[in-house]
Amino acid sequence: MESIYNLVPEPYVEPYKPPMYRSKYDPKAPLTSSTFGLRGTTATVGGGVNEIRKNHTLSSTFGPTSQSITSASNFLKAGSKTRQAPKEASAFARASGKTKPLVPRREDKPVMGLRTSKNFITANAVEAILSVPQMPQSEGVDYVNKEDYGKVPEYLSQVKEEIRRENEMIDEYVRKQLSQDEDAPEEFTEMDEQDRVDLVNKLKTKWDDVNEKYQKICHRTNFESFGDIHFKEGKEAELKKLENDIMMLQRAGSVMVSEDR
Repeated sequence: MESIYNLVPEPYVEPYKPPMYRSKYDPKAPLTSSTFGLRGTTATVGGGVNEIRKNHTLSSTFGPTSQSITSASNFLKAGSKTRQAPKEASAFARASGKTKPLVPRREDKPVMGLRTSKNFITANAVEAILSVPQMPQSEGVDYVNKEDYGKVPEYLSQVKEEIRRENEMIDEYVRKQLSQDEDAPEEFTEMDEQDRVDLVNKLKTKWDDVNEKYQKICHRTNFESFGDIHFKEGKEAELKKLENDIMMLQRAGSVMVSEDR
């Protein structure tokens, strides 16, 4: 924010300067396992170079000094480590054989004005007379001229007849079943009260048994297989059916039961 006090110069505060860093190790100690800069007047920075020169043998390689230094002229030559001596060079010799004809030269002229004395009409007539006549090719079947062309095949008529007989048999069976049901109507009798109470108690016992199995899996939401899902759905449907049956038997009024069942 703007203020008139900002125009007043503040006193200068000298920043804090930390002390100079000094290593805790001796700077004049010999370099650790270093053999660089031992030849010539230039040496590596640090103390103890003279002591390293006394304890090391000067060499021109990075490896151990016990190895012999080979001369620059004594290098590995081709074929020096192979069992077979190198083959001597020989003059090139082209293989003898049939070669292509030479290319015509520029001054060569083609042969022109050649004429033949052959009579092509007579030659063609003689060739046609002496040639063996070709056998006529076998003609394919003409389906248009067949006797059953455009007619329905016999096997289709047989299939249609079999389907018609099967449909008639099914219709006859259904008519008989319907006529029997109409002639003999179902008869119902009233269920005894004690039988109804016993049946309700058995259904409740069965409901408790199914519910006990269902309570073990009702809390699960992730199923590892489809069998577990079908098992849970089956128990739910069975409990629902038992509850409907119990409610139907416990409602007011008599319960009618079919004698055929």
